[in-house]
Amino acid sequence: MLLALIYKYRLPFIFVITLLYTISCIIFMIAIRKLIKNKYWFIGIFALLLFNPIMYSSEIIQRIYRNALIPTFSLLIIGSYIALFLRRNEKNRYLIIWSLLAGISLSTFYYTREDSMWIVPFIIFITVATVVYKLVEEKKINFELISKITFLVIPVLMLIIFGQYIASKNEKYYGLKIKNILSESNFTLALNSIYSVRPNKMIDCVTVTQEKVDRMAAVSPSFETIAPKLHETIGGLGRLDRYPGDNEIEDGWVLWAIRTAVVGSGYETIEEEQEIYYKIATELNSAMQQGLLERQHVMPSPLLSPYRKTYTYNILKSILETVKYISTFDELKISNKLVTTDTDTNLSEVKKFEEISNEKALYTEKALLGNVEEQQGYIDSLNINNNICNILIKIYSIVGVIIGIIGIINYIVLTGCTIKQLLHKKYENIEKWIILSAILGALFTLILGISYNNAATCDSIKYLYLCGTYSLYLAFSGISVYNAFIEIHKYKKNLLRKE
Repeated sequence: MLLALIYKYRLPFIFVITLLYTISCIIFMIAIRKLIKNKYWFIGIFALLLFNPIMYSSEIIQRIYRNALIPTFSLLIIGSYIALFLRRNEKNRYLIIWSLLAGISLSTFYYTREDSMWIVPFIIFITVATVVYKLVEEKKINFELISKITFLVIPVLMLIIFGQYIASKNEKYYGLKIKNILSESNFTLALNSIYSVRPNKMIDCVTVTQEKVDRMAAVSPSFETIAPKLHETIGGLGRLDRYPGDNEIEDGWVLWAIRTAVVGSGYETIEEEQEIYYKIATELNSAMQQGLLERQHVMPSPLLSPYRKTYTYNILKSILETVKYISTFDELKISNKLVTTDTDTNLSEVKKFEEISNEKALYTEKALLGNVEEQQGYIDSLNINNNICNILIKIYSIVGVIIGIIGIINYIVLTGCTIKQLLHKKYENIEKWIILSAILGALFTLILGISYNNAATCDSIKYLYLCGTYSLYLAFSGISVYNAFIEIHKYKKNLLRKE
């Protein structure tokens, strides 16, 4: 939808994405204004978010891809819900604006990628905290309490309604009343049943082994029709980059191998695809019930690779690696990469992206037929901005670690103080603790998901997948460091009074 608007009004993609992110930073700062009362700190945290390196990195801003929207809408969701919490006692006409903004940003965020579940713990935590806090303040269930709860429910209702709208459009144009074919169609059933078959040979990050394909084909006539092509696609998409000579495929790529094999086996329409997926799921489940295939436990989501005990250590190791990766802004960079245009098809596709996004691509000399002077001038003009941005990334790589360490130390101390205050029925720090805990919960959920994927599926510690964490990491660290500054300032004042 965004690309359609960009194309229609001839707007440049990078400008639009940057503008949206800038607006999200402004809205987030308005949302937390009650927390950050010092104007210099307020401007500092705003600047910290505004120049977030993720928003000028090559895999996000220089790539026409959905991930570019994730930092913007994750910040909007967090900000909107924080505003509903902090402004729970304000007039309803103000709260409805934040509630609608939360609903729009949540719906947009949730249906942009399949792995959006990581935001749900934040929403649940901040919603429950708001209701409990309001109940304590009101001391009874009344109209005021119900009206405030309504504003928390509206975003979820908008999410559901928008999901049904998407499903109805898919039914109209594709014949399937679903929101996402990867997570709620017959393909989901087929992938779940395929994952459920225990392989005879255990290979890290590989669930659909070549030998398992043959065993499934032997007991499922429907699966047998795609097995030859699946062997071929597994070999073509295999793990040659990490395991040369290996003819297997990591779980992170296997769903694409299966879908490619199905289409390549003659099931080209959606109706044919869905029918063969259903038959495969039914036949494999029947074979497992009859004992022809051994069943193994799978994760609740078919998009997650089955858990193995051997993954535990690697998951813990991956969590530490991911935290380090985020806090140091590792691998973030912008670059003037020339577009690979080895074939006419690739060249025409790049041309289409230029037309849709109203941006210029950089071509090889071969693709330009030797006419490189105009492009060289364009590259020279870009390099000025690139150098500035790369300097900022280096600054963030140092500052990110420092504010992260201070932020976590402050959070630990704040947690201890909050517990102590609650025991004495004091609530001085509870609001700050709730907000920081909610943001940290969202961060940890995504980090855990990426770490699991990295340990059990494929190499996933990449900022392309972690782009939603950076703005939240900066928001958490900025607020937490500010709180540490305030507490130290209070402590110094108390010492001076005693003297």
